[in-house]
Amino acid sequence: MKPLTSLLVTIWLWIPCLAQSPDWNVAEQDFEHTMSLVAFLNLDGRTLEGLGNKVAAFVDGECRGVSSLTEVKSHQEHLAYLTLFGHSNNEVMTFKIYDATNNQVVDVDQPLVFRINSHRGNLLQPYSIAQPTLRASASITEVTLSGIPPLEKSNENATIVFRVDHSTSLGPHTLLFEPVEGAQVFWNNQPLASGDNQLDFSQPITIQVRSEDRSLLRSWTIVIERMGDLLVYKRNLSCLEAGAIKITGNRDGQSFSLVRAGQVISTRPMVNGEVLFESLFQGEYIVRSDAFEKQVFIE
Repeated sequence: MKPLTSLLVTIWLWIPCLAQSPDWNVAEQDFEHTMSLVAFLNLDGRTLEGLGNKVAAFVDGECRGVSSLTEVKSHQEHLAYLTLFGHSNNEVMTFKIYDATNNQVVDVDQPLVFRINSHRGNLLQPYSIAQPTLRASASITEVTLSGIPPLEKSNENATIVFRVDHSTSLGPHTLLFEPVEGAQVFWNNQPLASGDNQLDFSQPITIQVRSEDRSLLRSWTIVIERMGDLLVYKRNLSCLEAGAIKITGNRDGQSFSLVRAGQVISTRPMVNGEVLFESLFQGEYIVRSDAFEKQVFIE
């Protein structure tokens, strides 16, 4: 009889644990209107997963909607698909989350205002039901390329341009980045990890940064541009020296002309990867060669 007794005791102990899962129900027939949510659940910075977790909406203690979590494999998410019931616009709804792991019900501080026939949230930006409230910042503080020091870098109008040596391959390369705390980075709607990626930069790529509460989604375009093999340097006038312009590159034997005020004042071939124009006065000059033109100001 002892094995049977042990089994009965085990079952008896297990039943109360199951019973603590809240029995939230909605009297749907009592309401005329609905709205819907696609939401994720978060407690103390931990996004809930698993079918045992639940969320429910209430107005003055009356349950107006309840949902368990559904796994969305395509987005590696567990989301709640909530239908909320109401009598009229502007009813203020509050949420409760059942955390199956800790077997507890948590009240959520942030309310939701009921809007008839409205919808909030989608697979990429689900509505946040969280306690405490999550951050709503979607920005990125640093973006670099692993192992490739750019000759120049610009960041304007959400477009980051890396200008690299002309011999640099355009891909694939590893992108390094640092989003603000809590934010997540995506590429092609899939999570992107800093340093653990290989991206083809033969065309500009676009990454997206999503805020911790997922309400904001901002895009950045990242471009790698190869600079020409020709580089132009200048030396301004000083008390001891006149101005000078130097061109370097891999164009030995190719002729370069120096133009001032529309007139060619000197033409020289590149020798040992260098052309040097010296004894220049202050003013505007243009360096010209085959498929190349560069404006230079000597000060």
